[in-house]
Amino acid sequence: MKTAQAARRWARKRVAASCAIAISGALGLACASSMPPPGGPLRHAPPIVLSFSPETSAVNVTAHEASIQFDEVVSERPQNAPDLSGLFLISPWDGEAHVGWHRDRISVRPRKGFRPNTVYTVTMLAGLTDLHNNVRRRGATLTFSTGPTIPATTLRGRVFDWLAGQTVPRAFVQAYMPADTTVVYVTEADSNGVFQIPHLVPGTYIVRGIIDGNHNRRLDRTELWDTTRVDLQDSARVELLAFIHDTIGPGISEITVRDSVTLRVMFDRGLDSTMQISEGRFIITARDSSDVPIRAARTAAEFDSAADSTRRAIADSIFKADSVRRAKAGLRVSDTATNRRREERVAARRDSLSRSRRPRPSRPIPAREVVIELDAPLKAGAYYRLRALDMTGLLGYTRTSERVFSTPKAATDSAKRSRGDGPVRRSVPDDKTARGRAEPAPPAAPPAAPASPPTPAAVDSTPAGGAAPDSSSKPTPGAKPQ
Repeated sequence: MKTAQAARRWARKRVAASCAIAISGALGLACASSMPPPGGPLRHAPPIVLSFSPETSAVNVTAHEASIQFDEVVSERPQNAPDLSGLFLISPWDGEAHVGWHRDRISVRPRKGFRPNTVYTVTMLAGLTDLHNNVRRRGATLTFSTGPTIPATTLRGRVFDWLAGQTVPRAFVQAYMPADTTVVYVTEADSNGVFQIPHLVPGTYIVRGIIDGNHNRRLDRTELWDTTRVDLQDSARVELLAFIHDTIGPGISEITVRDSVTLRVMFDRGLDSTMQISEGRFIITARDSSDVPIRAARTAAEFDSAADSTRRAIADSIFKADSVRRAKAGLRVSDTATNRRREERVAARRDSLSRSRRPRPSRPIPAREVVIELDAPLKAGAYYRLRALDMTGLLGYTRTSERVFSTPKAATDSAKRSRGDGPVRRSVPDDKTARGRAEPAPPAAPPAAPASPPTPAAVDSTPAGGAAPDSSSKPTPGAKPQ
């Protein structure tokens, strides 16, 4: 009996010890759960390129694709393109590249495969992101050859919007030999319009730059572009001035009436710089078919430059006259005027310095706007017709165009009073408004002097056959009835 009781007590102690061990293990697990989750802290750096395959500058490559290895998983949705294919360029180019996504690796190959004895440049543009939306602001370039050599040549240049006189970011650039148009080398300009195509076979190339607004990497009908021919031996530099190439001359697109004697005419295309702008190229006709005399016509750049010079000359003369007047009167020149004049000169120098540092085309910027000055002012609220005769475009094609415009209507009295131009008229209250107001009685009029008796000749002054006298008039006292 005692042995059975001892056995039961020993079993209960074993169960209690097992429970204690289980509880301590649970507590230990609970303490471990307070540690950070696996994976480390959130990453804020963009993906880093670890390696290329094949290696850069490799020759006699027989691989069917090129790949880029990253240090983390990248996203299939880049920032500057709808998909990864829009982020890669393969030069020579045969269309959009085949791009494969393999988590932390991207594979690229041409549509028709790699050609033998050809130097290839695979360019990854900026905009690749990871799963944390960290964006690569810089691209990467891989160069290899399926032949035995890689030429040490470089073609550099810059793309301008010629009419705007500004560089074009992300312009699409092509280079090909006239004898073999099947091999087209491509690249994309950076944010300053600068591009570079390395490792071309020495020879003569046609270089074309396209302002690719929709980024479809092809020339559309309304896009601006330019081409040039270059002989490449080791290195060359070109300048591309993009504009619309068509067989239509410039036409009037907009007319702005600056004042009654000044018109600004905007054309839809650039004007040839060798064409002389004069008043004989324009005709202004009124509604009654009469011609409006034109005094002068010149480009807007020439007009604005002359106007700025005139304004500066007037401001200088006013400042000098004020200084002389104050000096004669024994007064000190105003510090405010001096400081304002100094600030204007500093701002003008700073603006001119900024313009000089900005890249500009080597050729003059074509004019698109012409200022017409008239001899006689135009009528307010009238319609006129303007004709531009034989305006020559950048490709030598001419065109005569016309457009109807109207002048602003004359301002009414209420508009003048609202602007403070006209006299202020006080409104006079009418009878309904004045009714019920206590107005002071007007002063009594002085008594009229007695009228002198009319002369006999004045009594019967109506000629024979004339109008009868007014019956409402009273007879003159002392006159005999007729």
